[in-house]
Amino acid sequence: MRWALAVVIATIVVFMWGFIFWGASGLPEMGVSKVEDPSSAGIALVEHFPENGIYFVPGYSPNIVGDEEEEKIDAAAQAERIKEFGTLHHAGPLAIVNMGSITGGPVMDPGIMYSGFCHIMLTCIFLALLLGLCGSALPTRWRRVRFFIFVGFLCAFYCNIGEAVWWRYPWNWQLLTALYDWVAISLGGIVITMIAPVWGQKDIV
Repeated sequence: MRWALAVVIATIVVFMWGFIFWGASGLPEMGVSKVEDPSSAGIALVEHFPENGIYFVPGYSPNIVGDEEEEKIDAAAQAERIKEFGTLHHAGPLAIVNMGSITGGPVMDPGIMYSGFCHIMLTCIFLALLLGLCGSALPTRWRRVRFFIFVGFLCAFYCNIGEAVWWRYPWNWQLLTALYDWVAISLGGIVITMIAPVWGQKDIV
């Protein structure tokens, strides 16, 4: 019962942290560049990226074929395409465009809120399982707290900093999202630590 209670409370705490960070703190604005004409930009995006999905500009790879006709392309044409791709890539611009919804949607989409809550709850369940697996090595609450702070840091570092390194995502945005993820995972783990017992052990403060 205490495990279930720990997961539910941790989920609510992390969910509220998201509202504080993304809605009330104003921090995300520090990592976002301003769009001067959102309407025109939207029209241009739909014109060039007509379906939901991830787009790479100038392209992901010239070696990836798209249909049966392209599969029949000869070696000379393939070499020319690779050369053109290299020229465009060198000249720029380089971009990764995420078309999340070409038709738009409400600012506070109930479906996304529900899915987000479920995602956080599953994450907290995994954190609780992790605590159970590592319980014998973490006999005190202070050790468990430090453990989850490091787990949060590790997850945020690998995912968010990795995107800045490998995909050229802006460092200011990635550092902000890394901060959010670090705190979110740490909070979830700490709340679980404070409520749930460790399997097979008595609580030691």
